[in-house]
Amino acid sequence: MVQPIRILSVGYDRDLMSSRSMLLRHAGYLVEEAYSCHEAVAVAHSDTISLVLICHTVPDGEKAAIIAAVQAQQPLVPILCISDHDYYQPPAETCRVVSSAPAELLAAVSSVASVSLHTR
Repeated sequence: MVQPIRILSVGYDRDLMSSRSMLLRHAGYLVEEAYSCHEAVAVAHSDTISLVLICHTVPDGEKAAIIAAVQAQQPLVPILCISDHDYYQPPAETCRVVSSAPAELLAAVSSVASVSLHTR
């Protein structure tokens, strides 16, 4: 049996995170929320996650710390950095920048999730 995709969603706006998590759960994903860099790193260390979403509400320096921590623990886990204006330019190969628009976000998650399922 195929296990559901577990997503770690990191952000600092609880209302935005709640809406995003509801959207993802409705699409069939399991979502673990983290509201700080410390929480995100703890989840990355303790859980098997399939995908990480980092919201535009997370400051760039903390994004880098979260990305580094996730990659140190689970180097094959894809990371999507959500941007409402594509301002965040991550270092090459660390994460893929996606739109915060619900349809575009779901399409990106679905695309990455299907690849993740085949590489397990």
